[in-house]
Amino acid sequence: MKKLFVLLCVLSALLPFAARADEEGGAVYEILDANGAALTWYAGVPQAGDEYISQDNRHFRIVRVDADARRAYADSLGDFQLPDVSWDQDGARPVSQKKRAVALYCTHSDESYESADGKSSIDKGGGIFDVAEALKKHLEEKGVTVHYSSENHFPHDAGAYRRSRATAASLKEEGVDAIFDIHRDGIPDAGQYESEVNGRDVTKVRLLVGRANQNSDANRHFAAQIKAVADKRYPGLIKDIYIGKGTYNQDLMPQAVLLEFGTHKSDKSQVLASTALMADVLDRALYGGVTGAAGKDSAAGNRGAYTGIAWLLGLMVIGMFIYALLATGSRRAAFEKWKGNFREMTGGLFSGRKKD
Repeated sequence: MKKLFVLLCVLSALLPFAARADEEGGAVYEILDANGAALTWYAGVPQAGDEYISQDNRHFRIVRVDADARRAYADSLGDFQLPDVSWDQDGARPVSQKKRAVALYCTHSDESYESADGKSSIDKGGGIFDVAEALKKHLEEKGVTVHYSSENHFPHDAGAYRRSRATAASLKEEGVDAIFDIHRDGIPDAGQYESEVNGRDVTKVRLLVGRANQNSDANRHFAAQIKAVADKRYPGLIKDIYIGKGTYNQDLMPQAVLLEFGTHKSDKSQVLASTALMADVLDRALYGGVTGAAGKDSAAGNRGAYTGIAWLLGLMVIGMFIYALLATGSRRAAFEKWKGNFREMTGGLFSGRKKD
């Protein structure tokens, strides 16, 4: 009996590590369309009902999962219509009235990149924090306040999202406009994420949205808006959007998305290069991409509006005096009439009379 108890304890201790190994080593599924053509790869176990939006905006829903073959089959839902982002134009963007604050954290805090970190998982603070901190830096350069948590949620098991939920909830209390959970993918083929944008080698970014929460529609619309802006500004940056069965703590607020920067096999320098582009995309998707210059232009526009109002009021005052002069035929009488009309129009605000 004692041996059985010890064995159960050992197995319980190993479960989190088995789950992590299965996610990165074994449970990688190929997703195919109805004709058997490959669509993408997914690290984890896809579920019937999950949806997939490809880089070229084709929309699919998974209808069958073959666990033995590690394959999932998806039916086409037609083309996916991204939101209209024609408002995103340099020099013609509105000034946001929001406080411009976002939150960043890492649920799978062990995730790392073999090329630079030496291995794919580091228990006490993985290389994924370098990616989150680079994204934070680039967002702050654009004037966005970033509430960032480097809290460690290890181990990388089924309880990681439960542990990171407290972190996300705490960040939400800062009054942020959006929350981003920073990850890297676990598929072994780095080529799936390799891209060249504006002549620079970067890794693509996958957007992951949960479908099991009350904010799912808003979460996926937000993800679609991010992709629409990225496709316009930096074609090839966004890999795709995967809408999975989980919640990923996205029930905490409508503007919450999980971002996967490359895979553990990706060149980390290329991953870091993509953070600058993503910072610009997120800034534009949330705030219209307001820059310091845009703010100055807006202030100048406001001053111009105030000047126009002042001129209009001046013309009204002159017009009232001319009308009074024509009505009385005397400058003195016209002035008295004008004063009376002006006092009446302003409610005695500028009359100079003392109130009783």
